[in-house]
Amino acid sequence: MRRMVEAGSNGAPRPQATRVPHDPVNEQVLLVAAARDPALRAKLVQQVPPDGFLVSEHVDLWLALTELERRHLDYSPETLRQLSGGKADTDYLEALCAARPALPVNVGHHVSMLEWDRVRAEAVKGPLTGLLEALRDPSAARERVQALAAGVVTTLERGASSGLVRDAVALGKSAMVGLRERRERACYPYGLPGLDMTDTGDRWRMVPGAAPGKVTVITGVPGSGKSTLAARIALAQAEAGRRVVYGAWEMGSESTLELLAAMRLGWSRYTMSTGALTDADEVALEAEFEWLQERIKFVEVPGHAPVAGTHVARGERAGNERALDQIHGVIASTAADVFVADLWKRCLRRTEPDEEEHALVRQQNICSTTKCHGILLQQQRLKDVEQRPDKRPTREGIKGTGAYVEIADTILGVHRAALWKAVDDVVLEIDVLKQRWGQWPIAIEFEWDSDRGGISGGTTVPYDAPSAGETSGDDFLAPRLAGARRPAQGRRRA
Repeated sequence: MRRMVEAGSNGAPRPQATRVPHDPVNEQVLLVAAARDPALRAKLVQQVPPDGFLVSEHVDLWLALTELERRHLDYSPETLRQLSGGKADTDYLEALCAARPALPVNVGHHVSMLEWDRVRAEAVKGPLTGLLEALRDPSAARERVQALAAGVVTTLERGASSGLVRDAVALGKSAMVGLRERRERACYPYGLPGLDMTDTGDRWRMVPGAAPGKVTVITGVPGSGKSTLAARIALAQAEAGRRVVYGAWEMGSESTLELLAAMRLGWSRYTMSTGALTDADEVALEAEFEWLQERIKFVEVPGHAPVAGTHVARGERAGNERALDQIHGVIASTAADVFVADLWKRCLRRTEPDEEEHALVRQQNICSTTKCHGILLQQQRLKDVEQRPDKRPTREGIKGTGAYVEIADTILGVHRAALWKAVDDVVLEIDVLKQRWGQWPIAIEFEWDSDRGGISGGTTVPYDAPSAGETSGDDFLAPRLAGARRPAQGRRRA
């Protein structure tokens, strides 16, 4: 076994990482199988991460094939080249496919051999290299040498870190994919100009906004306008060409469909709810329903029935994992860009704090994996709000576990002063209570038409909560991305 050595800090020679021979045919077979067969591609990209490939050029191709599957696109060299930003060598992949006219067989065997190649590589880069270094160091403790020797055996037997420790080359390539995407489009609007942009309209206020793979939490007391805001955002996403999956679990699918149609038509919700419609109105309404249902898919509350292919024993308590499996399946099967859950907690069968926290983390992972933006609605603790002078929503006031704050990339609080005092119900306030990469807290007042669900305009007003901070401790990028905070403009709340 050839290797190069260099002197360590104690003068002892330090072996550099040894390259382990591996058979690239395993990787080539999987690339051809994924390019040729959509069903195999769907399974393989879930089973084999880009880090599983040892050939750098193959990593670029696998990243592109993974993105191809996520977007539910058909394979073509041109599409693959675009998805990789020109990094994937599609001529090479086409040559591999031409050299193998038939669909590869024994694909499972090649997956297993690829995993073994990865385990061997990890053993050499980690415990074996450390063991050789320790053996050449006279001062190394016997226990340390023995532990490293045991580590070699453990790695070869179990491959314990395979798939967990990120490969440096694959990680760098994956990060570059994200950076190239942001060069093309970094911020995704919610669809309310006064929320998306600053008052001057020359800077993004929401960073990155309704971006793929991120999570927005909308919170407020009952009747504050959470569902109306979520509906406005969902409608704007659909009008922008994004596919929306809507869990209208509080208002109901029919009522939410009517609300969305009324918004598009500019109709009065009172007129809709009292059924004061003409024959012409019904024709227009049916047309709107058809348009909406082509772009927005409604999903019932999951978790009541088992996922296809699974069995629930009699008397078994329904768990949250079943519901989240169903949510994951719906998002994947519809290729959804946006998932709205109103109220998200309705999908849980077990609501103990630990169970809820675990479920929220799982939901975050689902959004990240599918590159679907999640919009999760949750109530404020009404009794707490009633007992404090300032009735605006807070992060601490979100009902349930604190994981809502932890997993959210953005938190929007909805507030209507008319719920609490005798003023005209013409103003809706949206408080930006968290942005992982942008400025917060921010308060924005909108013109509000409760009868038509109208949310328009948008003027920044002072956010003067005594305990509010400019940014959280880990949001060190916010000043660079959002710029220095300018004094708020507009009128101060009464």
